[in-house]
Amino acid sequence: MYNINIREELFGATVSVVETGKREYVSKEELEKIKKKNTFPEGTFASKINEEYKIKYIPLDKNRDIKDQFSFADIVYLELTRGCNLRCKHCLNDSGEIMPNQLSEEEFEKLINDLSEAGIQEIRLTGGEPLLYKEIYKLIKLCTDNGICTSLGTNGTLVTKEVAEKLKEAGLKKVVVSIDGTKEMHDEIRGKGNYDKSMAGLKFLKDSGIDVRVNAVIMRSNMEDVINLAKELNKEKITLFIRRFIESGRGEILKDNMLNQKDYEYVKEQLKEELDDSTPYVNGHYLRINEGVHPRIPLPFTIRGCKAGQRAIAIMPDGEIQLCGFLSAQGFPGVDNVRNIKSWTEFWDELQKLDKLKFLRDTLDEYNSVEGVQETYCLAYIQRYLNLKNKEAVK
Repeated sequence: MYNINIREELFGATVSVVETGKREYVSKEELEKIKKKNTFPEGTFASKINEEYKIKYIPLDKNRDIKDQFSFADIVYLELTRGCNLRCKHCLNDSGEIMPNQLSEEEFEKLINDLSEAGIQEIRLTGGEPLLYKEIYKLIKLCTDNGICTSLGTNGTLVTKEVAEKLKEAGLKKVVVSIDGTKEMHDEIRGKGNYDKSMAGLKFLKDSGIDVRVNAVIMRSNMEDVINLAKELNKEKITLFIRRFIESGRGEILKDNMLNQKDYEYVKEQLKEELDDSTPYVNGHYLRINEGVHPRIPLPFTIRGCKAGQRAIAIMPDGEIQLCGFLSAQGFPGVDNVRNIKSWTEFWDELQKLDKLKFLRDTLDEYNSVEGVQETYCLAYIQRYLNLKNKEAVK
């Protein structure tokens, strides 16, 4: 049995296949055909399903003020805990100790139910290390029962065969395992012996039938190792996403480690074969020409390369709502707290009018005009740029 999550939009609908997390857009006319005939447009992800499926439909309140925006976020990055069993050198939010005033189990459950009713299609459970949260299996099952694609971001070291099987049984669909290069470099960053533990966890997850991807944070200090990792994983047909590094959290001490435009050109050259369109296993920020968002139908607004505030939000363990976790780590002020939210759709509509969000987006051009920097759409990069400018101004 497949599950299909449909959230109505002014232009039509956002359609997500829960089991794969694949998402695309349909027009008003196509949506009417789906509702009347229960069939999907030819070529869409949903149309390729040859098994029985169940549809979850979130209607649009026509009285809402949602011009030039989606009716709700696609994904919420939900930090279950700031606690972590590792002390990685580049940790964006300085994870390790549990946050005070963390949401209770009951508050997490209410949050998931409320987000489901508002039209969320994916919840990524993160941390810290989310596998340290004792009730994680219960929350995954709740997401599954609500027709939400549930994914997990983990360092992989706590994944045993039993853990992988329990995650699968609870309904977990996708896992992102963090590996930052070859064995020596990964252990240098994340602690001795953790490469082998992460790789073992990766295998247990794959053997359980869960879709697994590796994330590697690329810095100047591990650039060659990430290149070698990409070549190795590509041969093994394991998906890798190479993430940008931003100095924040514990990573503040790793000065001059952010890649510039010249560095990224070098990485692309070294991974020319792995980044070829015929090889789908290696991707990353700024590495593919076609990394932008290309919807299958024309939309009345532009989809931004940065999801923050347009297709995604992040929620901290204490309930603070952020545009994204990287912005939070840069000191960007939270936009609200889940304990204050009475209506998530009202919250979403007000978020789109936020002056602070508009200011960050408007500053993109200023940052991208700086000579030698990697052109970016990442709002956390922009916040860091503004922080540095403010520090210079104070001097």
